[in-house]
Amino acid sequence: MQMRIINPIDDVAFKYLLEDLAIAKALIGKIIGEDIVELVYEKLVD
Repeated sequence: MQMRIINPIDDVAFKYLLEDLAIAKALIGKIIGEDIVELVYEKLVD
């Protein structure tokens, strides 16, 4: 299963956390209650 999560929040601390893939996997995994196998970070063009 592949899931895309778009971050509409313009919060510097939250963005910084999500740039660290290990922290992002743990945080998103806790939020959705699932183990995250792979996380690919793609910066969106402003």
